[in-house]
Amino acid sequence: MLVWIVQSGEELPRIDPGAREWRCSMLAKALIAKGHKVLWWGSTFNHVRKTHRYSSTQTIEIMPGWEVRLLHGPGYKRSRSFKRVIHHRTLAASFAREAHLFPKPDIIFASLPIIELAEQAVVYAQRANVPVIVDIRDLWPDHYLTLVPPWFRGVFRLVLFSEFRRAQLLLRNATGITAISSEFLNWGLNFAGRQRLSTDQVFPMGYPSSQVPREVLMAKQKELIERYGIDTNKLIVVFVGTINSVFDFDTIIQAARLLQQEGNNSIQFVVVGDGSHRENLYTKTRYLNNVVLTGWLDHTSVSAILHMASVGLAPYAEEKSVSGSLPNKAFEYMAFGLPILSSHRGDLERLILNEQIGLHYQAGDVDSLIQSLRRLINNPHERQEMSKRSQTLYNTTYRPEVVYSRMVEFLEKITHG
Repeated sequence: MLVWIVQSGEELPRIDPGAREWRCSMLAKALIAKGHKVLWWGSTFNHVRKTHRYSSTQTIEIMPGWEVRLLHGPGYKRSRSFKRVIHHRTLAASFAREAHLFPKPDIIFASLPIIELAEQAVVYAQRANVPVIVDIRDLWPDHYLTLVPPWFRGVFRLVLFSEFRRAQLLLRNATGITAISSEFLNWGLNFAGRQRLSTDQVFPMGYPSSQVPREVLMAKQKELIERYGIDTNKLIVVFVGTINSVFDFDTIIQAARLLQQEGNNSIQFVVVGDGSHRENLYTKTRYLNNVVLTGWLDHTSVSAILHMASVGLAPYAEEKSVSGSLPNKAFEYMAFGLPILSSHRGDLERLILNEQIGLHYQAGDVDSLIQSLRRLINNPHERQEMSKRSQTLYNTTYRPEVVYSRMVEFLEKITHG
């Protein structure tokens, strides 16, 4: 079958240097492995790096059977900006103009976000009489409400009535809904105003296992240790992700400062990533010798650090911690057998506690975080058992080979009736 994937935010293999595989890349590979073909509708603009890949619309072959159609848009410098809205609408308009020029797919798999492209994918599917699955990876347009103070959200929701209406219609008119967590799926079904059907399923994100050769990994580790002063004799608590308001770094900084003041040198925080709050974080950690900031690193370097780490940190801010998603970060840490130290409530908290693969602390509570850190440093056997369970859970449930083979079977079943 020919599958159209509609997704504009992921990095792409063989196009973006050092790119790691995300949800749609892993799905595309699983589809190709089963003998299917993929046409991926994306963007010439790289959302992760905020740079243009190409200056005009392109069609590129990633591998035999997998092509990407990169639609050109103006791009944007900040994720939260009016220019990003314009960019999304430009992509959606281009898709609406071009879709009928390409071979008709057997099924469409469209990501939410973004609303604009997913909406046009559903419109095309209805006209062409092909099934379309909308995959929920973030709660848009609810996401917009986090941009304003809580007391203003009721009014702001009225201002964004058309966006909420568009999301409601596209979910209601989709053949089925998939999501990265049960709570996200329930959100989508409530938005669509219907009960769950066999075409509605949960497929967790999954994370590709490290494919870096051991000798390359060891050489990279040595380089990173020398460059950043990473101390493998300490409990390395690592964060990998985007440095923005989703995460509560202030609580981490306070904990690091208190530990330094009391002379506790057994823990080192390593923060890997870039983002809008990077400069603020650099300023606040300037005099902390137990915090290492690396900035953005390529996939090989991230893998090298995760192999050296002792604990994976998911420090979600109080408001973000109530989300029902299972964030990518959890699967990334599990892939390296790391216990997870998280403030994220909902599905992830339940997973951590039920499977005993880490600890949960209260978002914004320094004492809660420090207590968890002390437990991890003072109980190495417990930490090692958490690590073993984390690795086992990843191998049995969250490896891409497990998650995406199930998703391919799901798409095949819908296509063949």
